[in-house]
Amino acid sequence: MSSPAIEKAIKVKALPDAESFETKQIDLFQHFLCNTPEQQKSLSNTIDFWDHVPKYCYSQVAQNKLRTKDGFLPKAHKRFICFGKKYELTIAPELMIDEKGNNKAFYPSANEGLVEDALRKIAAQQQHGFYANQNEGSAGVVFTLYQLREELKKTGHSRSYQELVKSLLILAGSNLEIIPEDRSAIIKSNYISSLAMVTRAKLKEDPNSKWIVEFHPLVRESMRSITYRQFNYQQMMSFKSHLARWLYKKLAHYYTNASLTTPFVMSFETIRRESGMLERKRKNNALQELEAVFEELMEKSVFIAVTRNRPKGSKTQITDILYSATPHPEFIKSVKASNKRQSDLRTLQIENTAKNR
Repeated sequence: MSSPAIEKAIKVKALPDAESFETKQIDLFQHFLCNTPEQQKSLSNTIDFWDHVPKYCYSQVAQNKLRTKDGFLPKAHKRFICFGKKYELTIAPELMIDEKGNNKAFYPSANEGLVEDALRKIAAQQQHGFYANQNEGSAGVVFTLYQLREELKKTGHSRSYQELVKSLLILAGSNLEIIPEDRSAIIKSNYISSLAMVTRAKLKEDPNSKWIVEFHPLVRESMRSITYRQFNYQQMMSFKSHLARWLYKKLAHYYTNASLTTPFVMSFETIRRESGMLERKRKNNALQELEAVFEELMEKSVFIAVTRNRPKGSKTQITDILYSATPHPEFIKSVKASNKRQSDLRTLQIENTAKNR
């Protein structure tokens, strides 16, 4: 499949200048608090707010039901809540053309979410991630398709080169609009701000040709203001469902006081509203799906126990369920390391600001 708008503009874009790979922002982004090189390989960064947005909530099955006979998808509208604040989310799909010349539109799905996570992991490696300070600034990653494919393969998510190109095109062509309920601001951009590609002919000549992705402005802003947090990327990528990965990143970023005496508490309805997922005709099916996620979180040593409390009322009518989860010691250890790393980064930022005055 191809994207007409992007195919017309295919060219080899100049790499960011050398200074962009050595700025303080990218240096801090690539520095992790760990004891061994092996531990560092398992770490990446969660991005404040951006990773909370339910931007990959439409599964392939859901898209197939919404897609018209002509291959089109409407703009998708969602509402979600982040820490009590309500937002409206609009997703404009990318329209692609298959080998037969037929239209087919796509919303970014869990597949594209995995690609974005892998790109951010690659950006956490020296000489791959960049942050440019000039003008409004840009932040992104330089990589090869082989490198991206290998990164996904080692986490159990193998993709062909064609599938990777398709996901990159969907990310580059799909537009995301986020508006708070009070209309105080509008965030409107494609999932990735820029994608520089090479032609198929060039790719055959040199499979190691560089590709360049510039991340969403919210990712760039998080890198600038150091609101990202280190987390166990390898563990997150091992989860089976997108919902499990979304919830794990939420835990890693916001559950900063994790301890055996401070359980993680959240209701089914809150998870449903904030994730944009679990929209099922039968609520029992959604509950079973969430129960499976909590089971996997226990199997992977994130929680050691989960209790479920139903509110008083009719035994036959499901209203809401409150989950209280006790964190596993290994997860507590990772949260403490992340807290220390973020504190260290803040201190370095203050010291650098003072030096530059």
